[in-house]
Amino acid sequence: MKKAYHRDRFFRKFRSLCASLFLAVMILILVSAVALTVTRPYPNEAADSAPWSLDGTSFSSRVYDRYGHEIAVLSGAERRLEIPLEEVPLYARQAFIAIEDERFYKHFGIDFIAIGRALLTNLRRRSWTEQGGSTITQQLIKNAYLTREKTLIRKLKEAWLAIKMEREFSKDEILEMYLNQIYFAHGAYGIEAAANHYFQKSAGELTLAEAAMLAGIPRSPNNYSPFVNYELARERQALVLNKMKEAGFIDQEQLDEALAQEIVLADPPEGGYPFPYFIDYALHSELVEILSALPDFGSEKEAYEAIYNAGLKIYTTMDAGIQSTIEKTLDDGNLYPQSVRVDMNKMKSLLESGDYNYYPEEVLSDKGILQPQAAVVAADPSTGEILALVGGREYGPNNQDLRYLNPRQPGSAIKPLAVYAPALEEKLLIPGSIVDDSPFIRGDWAPENFGRRFMGLVTVREALAKSLNVPAVKIFDQLGVDTGLEYARRLGLTTIVPDDRHLAAALGGLTRGVTAWDMAQSYAVLANSGIKVELHTIQRIEDRNGKVIYEHRREPEAVLSPQTAYLISDMLKDVVRQGTASGLKIMRPLAAKTGTTSENRDAYLIAYTPEIVVSLWMGHDIQTLGRISGGSGDAVSIMNVMLAQILQNIPPTDFERPAGLVGPVDICRKSGLRPGPFCPKEDIVAEIFPAELVPRDTCNLHVSLRICRASGLLAGSNCPPGEVESRVFLYRPSYELTDWRWKGGAGRGPEDTALLPPSDYCRYHTWWRRWYRPW
Repeated sequence: MKKAYHRDRFFRKFRSLCASLFLAVMILILVSAVALTVTRPYPNEAADSAPWSLDGTSFSSRVYDRYGHEIAVLSGAERRLEIPLEEVPLYARQAFIAIEDERFYKHFGIDFIAIGRALLTNLRRRSWTEQGGSTITQQLIKNAYLTREKTLIRKLKEAWLAIKMEREFSKDEILEMYLNQIYFAHGAYGIEAAANHYFQKSAGELTLAEAAMLAGIPRSPNNYSPFVNYELARERQALVLNKMKEAGFIDQEQLDEALAQEIVLADPPEGGYPFPYFIDYALHSELVEILSALPDFGSEKEAYEAIYNAGLKIYTTMDAGIQSTIEKTLDDGNLYPQSVRVDMNKMKSLLESGDYNYYPEEVLSDKGILQPQAAVVAADPSTGEILALVGGREYGPNNQDLRYLNPRQPGSAIKPLAVYAPALEEKLLIPGSIVDDSPFIRGDWAPENFGRRFMGLVTVREALAKSLNVPAVKIFDQLGVDTGLEYARRLGLTTIVPDDRHLAAALGGLTRGVTAWDMAQSYAVLANSGIKVELHTIQRIEDRNGKVIYEHRREPEAVLSPQTAYLISDMLKDVVRQGTASGLKIMRPLAAKTGTTSENRDAYLIAYTPEIVVSLWMGHDIQTLGRISGGSGDAVSIMNVMLAQILQNIPPTDFERPAGLVGPVDICRKSGLRPGPFCPKEDIVAEIFPAELVPRDTCNLHVSLRICRASGLLAGSNCPPGEVESRVFLYRPSYELTDWRWKGGAGRGPEDTALLPPSDYCRYHTWWRRWYRPW
């Protein structure tokens, strides 16, 4: 009992303290309001500080490319339609009052009861943002007259102006201004524009259910828009209807009928500007984030209001020529495989099942030929500036038009990032190091190469150029999974998760996959001498008066040494010269890496020069419906067309070799040492080395042995001289043969075992049969 008494006494004191603080704040607001009234007249305050005015006047924002050419005009006024209050149904007005300001007709601009209730609720829930106490009048003042700074002075001005507005306008006039000014997402301002945008009807024709859905949007337009998140919009609609019932605006029967009504949305409007793949990302991802972080805006809602009304000048990194080239290339159906057919009835049934809510019809011909989709990111590796973004074929509102942000499996395209570059940086190997492409097993997992062959001893350069899987896994195992994945993450792969900590990650076996954006970011580090510069689309933002309010600042980060970056790029040039991307016919220094997943579900191809990196993904939106018949070869065909045009006006340059590297130096590609007297000509290759790691010893694996031609074994002392000849053999390390655990079958070993010397001596020629020759 005593404890309960002390607890109750504590809470009574605490509530008294909160009430005293609340009263003090109210007195401060009233005193400040009086002071502000004396020192600053209302009309001038509005004119000086408001970026747009209450009468609906707005300023179109303009978007520019990297050269300062205007490419788009963004105007909220195009979808700002006004309507007299008397034409808005009573239940529609009541819906907004119920959810935003249920005491609207009872307060004088600020609502002490609502503020106190919000304060107590936030204290009880230990949050300062759980509930707010702003009235409809305050919201109108904040959105139309004040800057977006989050300060006590601005809040006091808001309260004072709300009181003053209530003295100069009637409640219905204020409500009419509010309903014609609030933002409903997608550039729609005012209830009339919103009704037209979402339901293709006038606000006067809205049903109770539709009005309730609209009333739920303004609190967070880009979250509660039914075009963005329909289920969340329905939850918000139900909240509005229940608030209306609590306020006595509707009864239970009306509530039930409204909840049961089917909501039929209009089709989302098509984009009204060119290059929508690029501009959509720049505006809705990067620009909104930038503006939301600035003091004058401070929220996503205010950022969107500025974009469509504040007359901003938005300078992007886009190269319109490159953007156009890539869009036209990806739209060319002749560049895609034509051999995959689908059962139209089966596909229709699948789509109607609800598992997928769209399908890219523009890549399905009337003959039932299913073609893959594609996405491309092109960037300047030295500056991080995105030159082009294309998210698919034939841009449309029903497609996944930002496919360059969708994670898909990378296949072998991850090898330079998670295996070879980290291993070079950790000084585990160099391009001339030798790795044994022979059977390897860990647990029950036995990796195979693409052709089910084991090549034997190969250089690191050859393993990467031919995209051999087994050497990559062995190097990854020696390097350490955690080390390799951490390098890949630092290079730019943002989708790596803890569940990716396994050897199969060396071959692209990731939980989520990677995005074309991240692949461009990561390979840009290789192209830029190991320096990472964050990719971005916004260069600079100016207000309507030309004042710079944001300018991108590069923050370079050294992820790899210049030597590692150069050696990887030099090896990836061999991928183009004689490896998996040999189909690229670009007559200039070019590095590239392919990646194809099992069953050809996805294909990546990343190609780069010192001036540009281009990341291409190909695949099907619904993976189970089709494959890429030509694998990475199809990606090579598209890349050829793009690069031929993109690089026309860029003078060819090669990757600059940093200090500390020497070569080319001849080595034996089986031992990694200097060629010996018995190394076959075809096994001598030229290689680049760090100066301190140039081999000095000569090859000790190639040997010349005397062989009896008659038996094929080592010549003995009794073999006739005419039957003895010298042959070159290879002493290679021991190896394992495959068994039932390998998918490619048992009994297979490395192909260079054929070069092993015989271990036995000739048994046919003895002292009594010295001249014997077996048939």
